[in-house]
Amino acid sequence: MKRHGNLILNEGDFGTFYTEQDDTKLYLRVRSFIDIKTGELLTDDAGQPERRQQKALLATQSDKYTSVKSPEVVKLAGQLRRRIIHFEQAAVTGQSVKTDSVTAAPLVKPNGEMTISTFFKDKFIPTKRGLKDSGKLAAVTFETYQNYWDLFLAKHFNGTLTFKNYESWMGREWLKNLRKDDGSLYGENTVRKIRSVATAIFEEAREQGYLKENNPPDHNVWKDIKQAKLPSVPTEQGVAYTEAEIDTLVRNLDAELGRDKPGREARDTNIRNAQIALLLGFFAGLRPSETEALDWSNVNVAAGTLKVCESTVNGVKATRTKTGETRVVTYLEPLVPLLREWHKRQGSPKSGLVIHKNGEPVSLKHLSEKVVKPAAEKAGLGDRWQGYYGARRGCGTLLVQTGSSCEQGGKFLGNTPEVFRAHYWIDKGEASAAAADNYRLHKLARAKAAEAAHGLTEERKLQGELASLGLGEGGAL
Repeated sequence: MKRHGNLILNEGDFGTFYTEQDDTKLYLRVRSFIDIKTGELLTDDAGQPERRQQKALLATQSDKYTSVKSPEVVKLAGQLRRRIIHFEQAAVTGQSVKTDSVTAAPLVKPNGEMTISTFFKDKFIPTKRGLKDSGKLAAVTFETYQNYWDLFLAKHFNGTLTFKNYESWMGREWLKNLRKDDGSLYGENTVRKIRSVATAIFEEAREQGYLKENNPPDHNVWKDIKQAKLPSVPTEQGVAYTEAEIDTLVRNLDAELGRDKPGREARDTNIRNAQIALLLGFFAGLRPSETEALDWSNVNVAAGTLKVCESTVNGVKATRTKTGETRVVTYLEPLVPLLREWHKRQGSPKSGLVIHKNGEPVSLKHLSEKVVKPAAEKAGLGDRWQGYYGARRGCGTLLVQTGSSCEQGGKFLGNTPEVFRAHYWIDKGEASAAAADNYRLHKLARAKAAEAAHGLTEERKLQGELASLGLGEGGAL
């Protein structure tokens, strides 16, 4: 919410869904100082605007509108929210409101004096939300815009920078110096997404006419910032847990289970989820986003295989992996009995999330911080624990150690052979030793050939001497 004088204006995904009449009527409950049906200003006895709680019927439950969480109902709620925001903005700017529409506001020419922060909240997000509600923008993309703004870009643009006074060097220098709290670099995927979101904001501003005063006009300065020149750490690089460390963590988490203690069911569920997530990362090579999205319909516990075809990023599920490619993994032998037991414990379902809490998704980031990290610290592995991605890196390292080729390892992890070679196949002297051994074997072969040739020459010389004496083949004593 935001304020305009003493008025509170709605913004974002405001309101609460609820049902009535045997759960067949689907409503949205909101608070506003305008009538959400007519747009008329609501006032108290003194004639001052008054914010009241109201409700609006979105739909009656049917095959199309199955629940308040169904995409169709969420879309209707989005349309209602935009209408309410439109009514409220009309009221605070003194526009006249009719029962079915809002009188057109005076046209204001876009200019570069608008702050980037204001543009993001008042122009960019509403535009993208409309595209999301109409199905023209993926929900995961919309969530990425909002999350990366909140986490990174809002602080950078700081509410004062305008399009007119912003230059590419500002973004470039900021990204060059961007670090985590511990001083380490962010991963290349994080830096890429920050740059992508900033570029999208400026591109929308260009299309809406806010960059005409730039030099040159209509130029998106974020396109001048090249990814390749920005410091970052490849995602596949970092701590790689060993099989012994994974075993220690899983066993220590076992000790945390309190099966017979009251009120521990929720905690125990988190612990078991944390264990399975570790095992899927290490013995199946799954990315954390792939683990969160893994469904039993894509797991064959009898054959010991699973299909990786979905991912969950920032709580939003996408029907694709990070690379956009589906892969089938025959997971490593230690996981076979453990995943069968987990499947049995879940009631042998044919579908549903593998990692879940009462059927709802579970954040691996939450499990990492609240469950695994404390267990790692107790085991003396606190410095080693850097999140679930280390289990996947450990899998890649294990594949190399057990003789997998770069092509085999890449297929297993969902990487190209080149990426696998660059991040997992590390030459610790084996290649040079093999080259030296090749030279030794070559020299040995030449020596044996020379020895054999010398022996043949001596044999022929002896045969010649015997022949001169009338001895040898065909001769007599």
